Amino acid sequence: MKIPINVMQKLSKIKNSLYDDIKIEYLYHSNKLEGSTFNIEQLNILLEENMVVGEHSINDVQETINSLELFDFVVETLNEKLTDRLLREYHSILKKNTSDENYGFVGVYKKISNKLRNVDIKLAEPYEVEELIKGLLENKIKSIENIADFHQKFEQIHPFQDGNGRIGRFIILRQCLENNIDLIAIDDEYNKEYREALYKAQTSGNLEQLVQVFEKCQKRLDEKLQNYMPTIEQLSKEVE
Repeated sequence: MKIPINVMQKLSKIKNSLYDDIKIEYLYHSNKLEGSTFNIEQLNILLEENMVVGEHSINDVQETINSLELFDFVVETLNEKLTDRLLREYHSILKKNTSDENYGFVGVYKKISNKLRNVDIKLAEPYEVEELIKGLLENKIKSIENIADFHQKFEQIHPFQDGNGRIGRFIILRQCLENNIDLIAIDDEYNKEYREALYKAQTSGNLEQLVQVFEKCQKRLDEKLQNYMPTIEQLSKEVE
C-alpha cells in the first residue's frame, strides 16, 4: 500500500481512520518482535481510551505508550531531513521514562559496547557510532533494495544502548512513505525469516532474502488494509 506523505499527514488528523489501523498494525508487530506482551485488543484500548489492560512490565507499558507518540512524530516530521539529531530525538521519545533514562542512555548513542544474543555479529563500538551513522544517513534511498541495505547496516551499527530494532523499523516506515514505496510493516509471522535474512545480509552482503521478507510483509499489509484503497485514492486526488 503506497500512501503519499501529504495523505498520511492528513489522515493523522482524522480520528478512527485508516491512520489508526496502520499505527496499530505497525506497532503491534514491531513491539512484539521485541517481546512486548500487548495484544492487538489491548493496544487498541490504550490508543482509544488511554487505558492499560492486562499484566505488563512497567517498561513495556511505558515503551508502548511512547511508541504511539513516536509514530505520530515520525509522520509529523516526514518533510524534515533525517539527521543524527532527529534520530536521537526518535530515541528520546521511545525510551523516555523507562529504566534506561536512569542510566543516561536515552536520546544518546550507546556508551557501552553491546552485543546480540546467540548471534555472532560484531556490532560497532561506541566510539565508531557517530561517524558511521552520519555516513549511513547520506545514503540515497530510492528502492526497497536501498531500504533493506540501510536497515541491515543500521542494525549492525546498533547505535543505541537499547531500542535499535524499533527505531530501525520506524526508519523503514519513514523511508517507504518518503519514496512512494509500498509500506513495510515487519509482521510477527515472518519473525524467524526476518532475523535469518537480516543475519545473512550482515554476514554476506546478500540482500535477496531480506528483500523477499520485506515484500511478503508488504503483501500481507496490503491484504489486511485493502478495503481502505478507495479512501487512499480519494484523498490523493483531494490533496493534489
